[in-house]
Amino acid sequence: MMRQVSSRGMQQALATVVDWRYLAVLVLAVLTAACSTLGPNSPKEEKVKVVSERAQARWKAVIGKDFAAAYEYLSPKSRATVTPAGFKAIASRLAYRAAELKDVTCEVETCKVTFLITYDAKLMKEVHSLLEESWVFDGGQAYMVWPL
Repeated sequence: MMRQVSSRGMQQALATVVDWRYLAVLVLAVLTAACSTLGPNSPKEEKVKVVSERAQARWKAVIGKDFAAAYEYLSPKSRATVTPAGFKAIASRLAYRAAELKDVTCEVETCKVTFLITYDAKLMKEVHSLLEESWVFDGGQAYMVWPL
């Protein structure tokens, strides 16, 4: 035998579900905001984690020839000194094949990231070279500093 639920009971049940959804969204928003703000007082482990992820994502974009995406990882001050076209011209000079993260060390306001990069040059194929990048924190996010 089927039991009928009163209209009032159904409204209360739906209101409870809706309240829990809003609470879940609110908690997620707070956690996301807390994770996205990175700065001098952040724990070193968190800095290393975020910079490692962003540095690898930047190299993935360069290797995939997505220079517009790679450009977005440059610090705001770096973007003020190199245009997207200038960045693409320099970043596309070599045929990058791989970038293996070797080390990340962070201080209060900066991080040094070391990669073993593999690329093809005009006269040499599969060249391996260590490359050190500098990363800074600006506006709660980590960015690469474009070498001048």
